[in-house]
Amino acid sequence: MRIACIDLEGVLIPELWPLIALASGIEALSITTREEPDYPALMRWRIDHLRQHGLRLRDVQAILAEIQPYPEARDFLHQLEQHGCYRVHIVSDCFQELAGSLLDALGSPATFCHSLETDPDNWITGCAWADRNGKEDHIARLLKQGSHVLAAGDAFNDLAMLRLAHDGFLVRPSAATAEAAEDLTVVEHLSEIITRIGLSSGTGMSWLA
Repeated sequence: MRIACIDLEGVLIPELWPLIALASGIEALSITTREEPDYPALMRWRIDHLRQHGLRLRDVQAILAEIQPYPEARDFLHQLEQHGCYRVHIVSDCFQELAGSLLDALGSPATFCHSLETDPDNWITGCAWADRNGKEDHIARLLKQGSHVLAAGDAFNDLAMLRLAHDGFLVRPSAATAEAAEDLTVVEHLSEIITRIGLSSGTGMSWLA
């Protein structure tokens, strides 16, 4: 079985929290893992500031409803699925409730990410973390099952999964991330991945033999 494990933010869609910060005017929400590498602590910070400013989950979802995936994202997934016989797994540290409309726009691929906890009044109260220590755990499980794995990501926390995959691609990384991953293939456009694996809409599946 062929599985394509694709990160979401920065690869298929824009980074969501900077957009939430910009639209809401809450500057504290613009802090990312670059400033606070402890992700659970960062999410507690974000949840606290959403509550302080009166934003419930539905308010954040309304902001994100205006966001669209990157222009080439849907076609990229389509080519992997229809012409390459890949099953697409979105493996992300994003939250299902925030990315829902964007995932719908991408064709509702199988998604492996975290979830938000809410109370009866729709306030975000916490996080239900995915059952993994890192994205590489998901890759390791697939490899153990005998799957051929392609992976694409853009950040430091993607490097381990990219190195485990049979085909790993670093998409539009920062200079610091690229410097830490000189062993990986770097691409600027998702179409480059399609080309590098020998796949296009006109090739059929002869290359899989």
